[in-house]
Amino acid sequence: MSNGNGEAQIREVLSTFHPELVNIPADVDLIDSRLINSLAFITFMQNLIDATGHEPDLDSVPIGKLRTIEGLTEIFFRSDAPSAQVAE
Repeated sequence: MSNGNGEAQIREVLSTFHPELVNIPADVDLIDSRLINSLAFITFMQNLIDATGHEPDLDSVPIGKLRTIEGLTEIFFRSDAPSAQVAE
């Protein structure tokens, strides 16, 4: 999966919160800029997991990477990104 496609998927999920915003720079802090508040962040992350089918191991991710489109793309779409073990 290419990061360009991954970034598009993240932007698509983000657009459910702010459909009017289409040109958000990939390095903008989504929380500091108030694009996603702390309560919506949990929903946003679950929507990303649902959309990508990938649940990253958040214990191994630097917190700063969760705050930008650029960081989220790396977390969700990097081929060697660690995944959480999900009990069935």
